[in-house]
Amino acid sequence: MKVHRPRHEAKAGRARLARRAATLVTASALAVGIATNIGANAASASTKPFCTSGPLTVTVFNFSEVPFKAAVAGFEKYCPSVKITYAVQTTDNLYPTALQTEKLAGKLTDIIETYDSLSPTLETDGLVQPLNKLLNAKTFYPANYWLKGMSQSYIPPTGAMPKKFVGKQFFVPIEADATVFYYNVADLTAAHFTVDPTGTTSVSASGGTISDSWTWQQAETVWSALTKGSTYGVCERPDWQAEWNPLIKVEGATAMGETSASFSGSASQAAFSLLLGPEQNGSDIPFATLQKNGDQCDPSFTSGQAAMSIGVRGDLPGLIGSSVDPKSSPQSIGVLPIPTVNNVHPTGGGSVAWGVSSQAHHLTAALDFLHYFYSVPGYAGAEATGGIVPAVTSIASNPKAAWTTFPGNPVNNAAYTIAATTVQAIAPQTEGTVFNDTQSTYIVNMIESVLSGTPLATALNTMQASVQADYKAAKATLG
Repeated sequence: MKVHRPRHEAKAGRARLARRAATLVTASALAVGIATNIGANAASASTKPFCTSGPLTVTVFNFSEVPFKAAVAGFEKYCPSVKITYAVQTTDNLYPTALQTEKLAGKLTDIIETYDSLSPTLETDGLVQPLNKLLNAKTFYPANYWLKGMSQSYIPPTGAMPKKFVGKQFFVPIEADATVFYYNVADLTAAHFTVDPTGTTSVSASGGTISDSWTWQQAETVWSALTKGSTYGVCERPDWQAEWNPLIKVEGATAMGETSASFSGSASQAAFSLLLGPEQNGSDIPFATLQKNGDQCDPSFTSGQAAMSIGVRGDLPGLIGSSVDPKSSPQSIGVLPIPTVNNVHPTGGGSVAWGVSSQAHHLTAALDFLHYFYSVPGYAGAEATGGIVPAVTSIASNPKAAWTTFPGNPVNNAAYTIAATTVQAIAPQTEGTVFNDTQSTYIVNMIESVLSGTPLATALNTMQASVQADYKAAKATLG
């Protein structure tokens, strides 16, 4: 069995999460300090969870261990009668195998962590149970407590197999990793650009005003104007599903459904024309450089090679104190929503999430922990690091939430809220190796072919054929 890559689909995709986790050691004290009066913040859930005596077992990813321990520290103050033990796993191809071994022995932990594109594997392997009956109970939060754009990663859509899974929710998201563009304030100032979030965008080669509602065409003008000397205007990741997937969506098609892809149609051609335009006109970091950097934009942005860079909130801790922000000044870095296409922000998203295993022996304790974790005090430790926007709707949109008061917040911090609430598409929920092969091989080959002179339509047709062959193979395997 081949496991889908994490949502950043790149070699260094989890490095930024590791950086964020390291900072959470100092944040755990905050989580403990305010882990009181949780009932007042429990939305429509019961104001007095069970807190019964007994054990609770959890499987957590290695990059999540430190933030998880911070949450445990607060929970132990909240429910001291529940004793937690946990197992640490890595996000490699052996993860489902390890869980399957535990299942055969009847020893699955009560709570299991996943990420978006891995969830179909855990669902079809029978490792987790649907949460619908819990989400609709008075003792837990309702389904709409979480951001819809993040929750959709864990709800098999129409066409999913087996059919009995369609519409059921298997996990609840932890964070709202939604795409934004970071910018170097000094570079924009030198090029005579200013950012007025609620203003009207008016830009030219000689400068102007950029607002949150800037369009893709206006962004291309800005990127070209910022391209000077050894500095490129932007670093994009045209091979990342968090860019191409939502762009294809706002152009009118679903890139990858449960049973087929749509890479050869007009919507896909329009989307990749926008994505590859900056590569072709020289305002984007060369694709070969992006690949050399592990398909990550951080190296180009922090080194000053790119004036703007696509990223997510989780990148922020790694940017603070870097060469682009040597004094850890919130005025050195700014953030903007993804520029609009067809009057819509084509925002991509993803998340990690918690689920309840199919062999949960301590369901009440599991609900106690999740009830605490998703509360305002439960999130506080993670928010204090600056690297997370909670996937809870009320916290993500609250201008006074802990994450909005982080001292290292960039200029126009509210752009993260726009991103979290405008997610158009998440990692495709496909069976077998379809998405993994598309993301790691077919998209890259297509882009390199176009940049070498192959017409875009021809390259997309070739990719479409390869992806459809994978769908056919997956269907044959799954029956």
